Amino acid sequence: MRYLLPAIFLVTGAAFAGEAPTLNIDKSRVTASGISAGAHMAHQLHIAYSDLFSGVGIVSGGPFGCADNSLLTAMKRCMENTDQPLPVVELVAEIRADAEAGKLANTENLADDRVWLFHGTLDTTISAQVHEATAALYAEFIPVGQIFQVDDVEAGHAFPTRGRGHACTEMLPPFVGDCDYDAAGELLQYLYPGLTAPDSEAETKLLEVSLPGASEAELMETAYLFIPPACADGGEACALHLVLHGCAQSAETVGTAFIEQSGYLPWAESNHIVLAFPQVKKSLVNPLNPHGCWDWWGYTGSNYLWRDGPQMKALADWVMTMAASP
Repeated sequence: MRYLLPAIFLVTGAAFAGEAPTLNIDKSRVTASGISAGAHMAHQLHIAYSDLFSGVGIVSGGPFGCADNSLLTAMKRCMENTDQPLPVVELVAEIRADAEAGKLANTENLADDRVWLFHGTLDTTISAQVHEATAALYAEFIPVGQIFQVDDVEAGHAFPTRGRGHACTEMLPPFVGDCDYDAAGELLQYLYPGLTAPDSEAETKLLEVSLPGASEAELMETAYLFIPPACADGGEACALHLVLHGCAQSAETVGTAFIEQSGYLPWAESNHIVLAFPQVKKSLVNPLNPHGCWDWWGYTGSNYLWRDGPQMKALADWVMTMAASP
């Protein structure tokens, strides 16, 4: 049985053309998730800003620093790789050294976080070996009881849903697959235990807002927010979850289709979770990013994975601004 999609309304105009509206965010409940390039980026943000994010959901992504500032390495070692073992021990040592140098947050912040990882059995774009290396890296910082892995769902390299998107094995825009598995709901329930099942017929309003620092970070200047009514106007203290699309899934390519079909909105509506959807710009001048991918290999500079990396800082600053006390 297919779920009914929530009715989506896009709200624009003067009230939402500038900064995001005032919110009352519970700073202990700020998390992130993403698929593919978005999974790499969510992972990077979590490691670099573990003083901001308390958990992460990763749908088919590799370990921090895997690309070593090289697109060639990213493609050879961090994607379809089934032969070359990943240097998890070395990557962990580099994280600790960079944290000591102040380039990343103190790794002790990770100790009480929750991590949810998904890899479909039919996914060959990111190999199981690469994805498992992410779990192994996290296990060096977080008790294994706080790391949950899903690796038994027949899904390819698309965002898995229940009753939304194309057939599960079809690789078609917006790369959302009806795999009889609600990944958004499962990851949100793990990051925020005790959630209430959603009303699939809820009316949902997306706000179109500007993203400060977007142009310098090769991001779209427009981002999207979903703010449940209880969280609006500085009301109830709500959780905030950052959602990062994969390559060729930004609004520049698929409009709001990924946002609408991925399954996050009904869960957020029912559980008072603010959702933030930043978007990557397809580069017309940078040959390393023609598909609007998040930077997990260095196309914005060698500091791409550190706290001062252009995209890292833009997203963290935006989240911190929204999470500031009203």
